[in-house]
Amino acid sequence: MSLRKIADHASETTPPQAQADESWATIIGLCFSVRDWWSAVCAELDLTPSQGMALRSLDRPLPMSTLADALACDASNVTGIVDKLESRGLIARRGADNDRRVKLLCVTERGRSLRDRLIKRLVVPPAALAALPLEFKNRLTAALRKVIGELSHIVDPTPGEGPRRAARADRG
Repeated sequence: MSLRKIADHASETTPPQAQADESWATIIGLCFSVRDWWSAVCAELDLTPSQGMALRSLDRPLPMSTLADALACDASNVTGIVDKLESRGLIARRGADNDRRVKLLCVTERGRSLRDRLIKRLVVPPAALAALPLEFKNRLTAALRKVIGELSHIVDPTPGEGPRRAARADRG
């Protein structure tokens, strides 16, 4: 859905006094537009976007449940991602030293090499962003850092709409 469609839908379905300002719709549009860029970066390295996120998240050995939290999904959904990465020799399952029942996901040398290539590719901005004047990029960076800082302090007061991690913990 385009940014304009998101904003139009919001104005059609929300009472005027409760309508979100256009900045939030713009941020959502930015997030959705970056999704396509991320998919293309992963495809360059023969990874799905989920596999790319998993490989990027494994900067140290992690249990599957921790990786699931990092990917904002259920541990059962991570199994397929992990199986594909393992079949390619990019990660391995190892027993934890303190509890052999716990399997840690570890990046192999081959996986580390691919993850390094992925991270190097991630720091190269999309052409449209790279073309912006430096002064504008500096102001944009400062504004986004301020937004991120403010959002990190907000707790969503809407029942049932909180972070996925809390919902998973409630399910057991």
